[in-house]
Amino acid sequence: MRKGGYVALEAVGLVITALAAQTVIRGLLDQDSELLWGIVDWVPGDRTGRLILLGFIALVGMVAGGWAHTRQRLNTGRGRAGNSGGVRGRGKD
Repeated sequence: MRKGGYVALEAVGLVITALAAQTVIRGLLDQDSELLWGIVDWVPGDRTGRLILLGFIALVGMVAGGWAHTRQRLNTGRGRAGNSGGVRGRGKD
């Protein structure tokens, strides 16, 4: 995958994580709120099942974004062993 693909996957993972986690927190604090405008009403287990599904979606988004971030760093050379990422020739005049 190219660098742009990793960046896109990282961004999508972060957005999914942010939206799903916010919905889970709002669902835990406000018992009267409807989760995601009724999009997840098909999930069995009533409100608890929906919150578990949204928590799992947030976790998957976080893992996907983190994986893409790590792969992007490895492919650009910044994460390889022996490359400290510092300035070369520092301390020399």
